[in-house]
Amino acid sequence: YERLGDVRERAVTMGKIANILQGRGEHEEALRILVDEALPLAEKLQDIDVIANLRFSCAQIRLNRGGLEKGEAQAIYDDLMMSYALNQKLQRPDGVAFVGSLLGQVLAVAGHKKEAAAVLNQSASAFDQLGMADQAAQARALVVKLAEKNEPPS
Repeated sequence: YERLGDVRERAVTMGKIANILQGRGEHEEALRILVDEALPLAEKLQDIDVIANLRFSCAQIRLNRGGLEKGEAQAIYDDLMMSYALNQKLQRPDGVAFVGSLLGQVLAVAGHKKEAAAVLNQSASAFDQLGMADQAAQARALVVKLAEKNEPPS
């Protein structure tokens, strides 16, 4: 793709290579490829679909390597928020569902329960659109748990 000058396909392929590396446990190299190679290409093209997917992948890699415990909470949040917002803009229920589910969980862990509940409710609705009732129910169950934690003890 590089020789053909197909910048978009090169960015997509770099993302696929990063996914393979992540599957092998090579998180650092996978993240490096996404951040240093794939994302700049997608941003140069202003391809919001590819950017959304790459940012979601970056967040997943950071989480998988223990990023919340390693002080990467802001980077994880930024990647998920960007991906979520772009998926909303693109009106992609699959992206809103999956990215929203993970974003909602990260927000909940960070103590932002109200924001987490709102995102998880949107995620559940998107899962409903996709016919994924089990995933929608899981998202709604998390919202219920968040509400229970906000109630004062009786």
